[in-house]
Amino acid sequence: MVLKFRDHGDPVKVLQRGLNRLGAMLLIDGDFGPGTRDAVADARATLNLPGAPDSVDDAFQASVAKAPDLFPALTASGVTFIAREEVSSPDLYRRLYRRPIWPGGESGITIGIGYDLRFVDAATLKDDWGAHLPPDTLTALGLVLGKQGSDAVLGGVRNTVDVPLPAAMAVLVKRSLPTYMQRARGPYPQIDSLSAPRQAALASLVYNRGAALQDSDPQTQNRREMREIQRLLATGHADDVADQIDAMVRLWDPAKAGGLIARRHREATLWRAGFGALQLA
Repeated sequence: MVLKFRDHGDPVKVLQRGLNRLGAMLLIDGDFGPGTRDAVADARATLNLPGAPDSVDDAFQASVAKAPDLFPALTASGVTFIAREEVSSPDLYRRLYRRPIWPGGESGITIGIGYDLRFVDAATLKDDWGAHLPPDTLTALGLVLGKQGSDAVLGGVRNTVDVPLPAAMAVLVKRSLPTYMQRARGPYPQIDSLSAPRQAALASLVYNRGAALQDSDPQTQNRREMREIQRLLATGHADDVADQIDAMVRLWDPAKAGGLIARRHREATLWRAGFGALQLA
């Protein structure tokens, strides 16, 4: 069965699930729209299957269906959830994040999906990105390693570095996610026994907030819920963790941090209801 641009239905959902195993970061909505078309183009390049992005035949669909999960513990749905929380959507990634950014503050120049070059040396950069970016790009990025970001520092690489989405997703699953999963195991050793949606929710939380349990501000007790999650998991009350994730929204002003508040609520929804509740399965 040939699927074409603007088709709808369950066969498109099957295609989208396969594309997400290749790092497409799609919602499973059954709509062969522009996002799915872009994902097909990326998949054709990844799988070395030439052809137009607005039509896929049985052979292409079969190749996509054989793709393994990028990160089996979280599944493609979990990887998609975390990636979307970091960069919102594949379309927004292509428009805003495939070039380096400076998030502001004490962050360094960031590439891909939350990969902060301030905390990276040349050997690590090569290990992580050498298979995905050309040597001249690595050389350009070498000039900003270890540096706090600024407009001037960003200007030195902004127009010379391009990180395609497949490369960003490859580094996310091969380098970044294993690191953050390991950090999560410190306070939350039960993470590996959780269901994939709950592992993804907890990994997303640690990816965003870190794994520390000690308050940086004693007045606000800004790690209070993180400590309570530790207690709940240790005492076998995992079902109650979602309430603690929701409760963290007390920490932020909705007028200034609406994105963080929405992220906490989505993580809590994922914990309670699984991937299907967020169009990820």
